[in-house]
Amino acid sequence: MRTSTNTADIGFVVDAGPGLGYGHVVRCVRLASALSRRHEVLFYPLSVPCREFIQSFGFEIVALPNSQKYAGDWSFPPLVITDLREAHGITAAIHRNGSRHISIHDLGLAQCHSDVVIDGSITTLFPYSENKGQELFLGPQYMITRDAVRRHEREDTVLVTLGGGSTARSAVSLSDTLSRLGLHVISTEGLFGSTALSDTEFADAMSRCRFAISGSGVTLYDLLASGVPTIAVAFDLFQLRTAEAFHRMGAVMCAGLLERLSPAGLVQCCREMLENQFLVQRVTQAGQMLVDGKGLSRVVEIVRRQLWLTSQEKTFTPC
Repeated sequence: MRTSTNTADIGFVVDAGPGLGYGHVVRCVRLASALSRRHEVLFYPLSVPCREFIQSFGFEIVALPNSQKYAGDWSFPPLVITDLREAHGITAAIHRNGSRHISIHDLGLAQCHSDVVIDGSITTLFPYSENKGQELFLGPQYMITRDAVRRHEREDTVLVTLGGGSTARSAVSLSDTLSRLGLHVISTEGLFGSTALSDTEFADAMSRCRFAISGSGVTLYDLLASGVPTIAVAFDLFQLRTAEAFHRMGAVMCAGLLERLSPAGLVQCCREMLENQFLVQRVTQAGQMLVDGKGLSRVVEIVRRQLWLTSQEKTFTPC
């Protein structure tokens, strides 16, 4: 574990875990993977689960000082990207260091005075306030999704992806209901003692399933970018805003809060997906128009421009 960052171009400050959600770190890993082809990147994980997740991808980890103030002679790379749900003292340290700062958010949450704000959400809970000199890149065209998969001949399977932790247990009850319709469930979390799907297995399931049932986090955007007709469920009111926004735009079928979804309600949604081909075609086309799968390349270009600006700032000398 490294403690010096003098040779790095880009640093990522991110947190994730059972109580926070891994969507934050997943999109940072995707972005870092694309940038590491030309730049040296380092991660500053703010929790043990987050650190272990990042290490599984082979990225280098930086140990932050054991202080909430992050003062003293601590130095960051010239460009720092943060993906934090809550406001954090480290953002002030980034500015004190003279680094340029890109902040990635969801739903208008965790706003901070960064040089650049990127929020790929379909909706917002809190509108961004105007800050002089700050650039805003908002909307699902900036959502960092996985590479889109090509859809193949459909099988009688339903891809269920509800996230980890306690929410994964809901997939078991969904499986019982879906089996009555003659559908086989493929779950990203693994059911009945099976292991979770690998990335390759997940891509294959996306390519062949009739439709998906998904929580309304980052994976929902992945599914829409790949043209997978999806029933969106929500685990909290934040996710419900996302599911309802996509539903209003015709991109998903919204089943509401999962805790309130009855077996009869689920069956009705599934029958619509199985029997209403006009609906399936409509949600597929609308989803891919809203989430075109090019968000990663757009964000990479934003990051590279900010990195270029850091080099200009260092070489500029006033007349």
